[in-house]
Amino acid sequence: MAIAPGTQQINRYYDIYRDKEITFTKETLHYLRIDPRQIYIKLGGGQWPCIINSTSFQFVKIIIGVGSGALGQIKKDRNMPVQVRYCFIQEDNTPLSFFVTGHVTEFSSFEGTNELLLLTISFTQQPPDDLILRLGQFIDTNENFVNRREERIIINKEIIRRIGMEKEESIVAIQNVPRRCILRDISFGGAKIMCLGIPKFLIGKECSLKLSFVEPQVTFDIPGEIKLADTMEGRKDIVVVCIAFNPSQIPMQYKVLINEFITSNRKTLLELNKIAQRQQLQTQQAAAEAETPAAPVASSPASNGPVKTMGADYEVRQAIINRNK
Repeated sequence: MAIAPGTQQINRYYDIYRDKEITFTKETLHYLRIDPRQIYIKLGGGQWPCIINSTSFQFVKIIIGVGSGALGQIKKDRNMPVQVRYCFIQEDNTPLSFFVTGHVTEFSSFEGTNELLLLTISFTQQPPDDLILRLGQFIDTNENFVNRREERIIINKEIIRRIGMEKEESIVAIQNVPRRCILRDISFGGAKIMCLGIPKFLIGKECSLKLSFVEPQVTFDIPGEIKLADTMEGRKDIVVVCIAFNPSQIPMQYKVLINEFITSNRKTLLELNKIAQRQQLQTQQAAAEAETPAAPVASSPASNGPVKTMGADYEVRQAIINRNK
């Protein structure tokens, strides 16, 4: 998980998401690389293990047992300063830990049990930058996943270079049968591809699209469903397919990669998409021309034979056919 440092980014996350609460699910813990064994509450000269249930930039909710020594200390003095220890595992597998200070503002039984308590600890100051960056990126990605889910990134060589993808050719498994394909566009929630097939036999079918990146080096196989399929203009053997990813099975790391690209290229993305659209239109027109038999051209004394006419992007069809051999 790449963390982009910078005061401006920290301030932006803190100002926009300061009241946003994150529940620590298994997926959240895995993505944020939190070591739950190293989470503690510290007060009154001692420290006790606890579980973080949820957190924001303003407070944290932790779970402790009713027999915990921490509860005894809190009952003695509700205004006693409390520190919660966060621990993250960095990319080089070294721990990054820090304490955030606050005081207990509320406690109640956890989900109606008699053995566990849920404590709300309100921070007395802004938490460390590392916490804001990690949580801020996580929240920002999920917010944009909802609000900008259908915003398309049209694929061409420039986009591939900028987003760090391996190439535009990929593999889609339709009902567990792999087929070579060419990426047309991608988004948080889906993708458009070209492949060989017959539209009516593809619509509604389950599929899985492979997306490979080189920066970072990672490959995703994202499950989804084919919502639309139509023949490419001028190419009855090539189908343009629209895939909707299964929202619950979209990897968090993929969401982050898309979010980073969209937010960092906010000003230029529109122009890049316009350029890519023009290139795809030209490819489509060239493909149609390649399907149309050219009129024979007589040889001239200066030539070595008849002039051969071929669409500039005849490879569109060949790229798919050759990769399905």
